[in-house]
Amino acid sequence: MQDSALRANILPLFSFDPRSPQERPQGHGTTFRVDPWGWCATAFHVVEDLLEARCQALALRDDVRLVALELPHLVFGSVPLPADCWKPLLGLFSVGGVETPPLARPRVRNMTELAAISIAPSGENFLTVDGRWRPRIGEKVMALGFAELDVDHQEEGADRAMRQYLYGSVGSIIQTTPVQPQSSRPWPTFRVEAEWPGGMSGGPVFNESGNVVGLVSAGLVGERVGTATPFSGWDIPERTFPTVDLINPGRLKCWVGLDSNDDVVAAARRPDHFDMSPSKESVVRTAFVSLDPKSGEYISI
Repeated sequence: MQDSALRANILPLFSFDPRSPQERPQGHGTTFRVDPWGWCATAFHVVEDLLEARCQALALRDDVRLVALELPHLVFGSVPLPADCWKPLLGLFSVGGVETPPLARPRVRNMTELAAISIAPSGENFLTVDGRWRPRIGEKVMALGFAELDVDHQEEGADRAMRQYLYGSVGSIIQTTPVQPQSSRPWPTFRVEAEWPGGMSGGPVFNESGNVVGLVSAGLVGERVGTATPFSGWDIPERTFPTVDLINPGRLKCWVGLDSNDDVVAAARRPDHFDMSPSKESVVRTAFVSLDPKSGEYISI
């Protein structure tokens, strides 16, 4: 599971207190890239305790900085971590993450278990997400994530080397639950007979076709039962990850810059981003499309 392509797309999340930068970062869970512009998916509960409600929006607490760790290659032994391996949080979005009770201060609430976070992009790397797939009992899925992220099993202390090991676990689906609007956990889930230790939360869950169909939500250690949140069966994933064409796996919903032959010369999340593109002079017109980034083929939306 230490494939370099997977590790470029699946990253561990850490936090640290900016007032004490000399202290060791704390591991939280896993995130994965869903588009080439730096947007990633994770489980909301992975970052929930780091957030506060501010001006009716989600914001990191002042005493927290959230970062992803991206190593360009598989590393053997202990080596210094380059500063540019730490990818700071640039943005965060979740649907309905702020609750305002009567006569009380706004507070953070996990209402969808999905969160989008923005970090620096890494080339054209991202995972293929499938929002058409529906979980079926007996079907096999595989989850990837950073199990027991940076846990000090050997009691080596805060000066120990940082471990980043991508763990995979395959299991069969044993239960499915649809959206439950009246529940305190209203999002759909499916349960898998597999060992998904802590640290895997937020990691991608793949179907047998190799597409990402959900993310790790919880795991009962020792019980061999994991819970995942799917991308199908509700409209929240489309609102949370607007650049992902969920019904056409591998395609992106984005703006493209077209030349005089109507060929794609650039792609961006927003039309104003072309003003900063090296291909600006070649762009004759722009269009909002569903794009296959590998072939350049597009369908106007």
